[in-house]
Amino acid sequence: MKKIFNGTPHAINVVENSMFNPAIRKYTGGDIVLSIPSNGMLNAKISSVELPTIDGIPVFDKAFSGVDNLPEGYDVYIVSALYSSAAQKAGMDMSKIFTVADPVYTEDGNSFTGCRGICPAF
Repeated sequence: MKKIFNGTPHAINVVENSMFNPAIRKYTGGDIVLSIPSNGMLNAKISSVELPTIDGIPVFDKAFSGVDNLPEGYDVYIVSALYSSAAQKAGMDMSKIFTVADPVYTEDGNSFTGCRGICPAF
């Protein structure tokens, strides 16, 4: 069995049997079959850089200045999309880094309940 590090601030709930609801363009329903507790949040260091305005609209870019190191001894790292982007820009090996795939919501589409699984970060 693979050793998994959940670097998000919350448990990752894996949901089976959810269905895509085209009316709200979200996956809903299903059953939580696995919950991966958080091991603590991995952070990306980001700052906003002001760019020239466009027709008076403020424009900002995000500058990544670093990421927390991955703890050793794990086979899979589940991270936020933000951490994933920063890690890629920092030139980290992305082969063991994953994010959540296909968020799943309550039937009304208002509350997040989990995800259908994980996907390789890119």
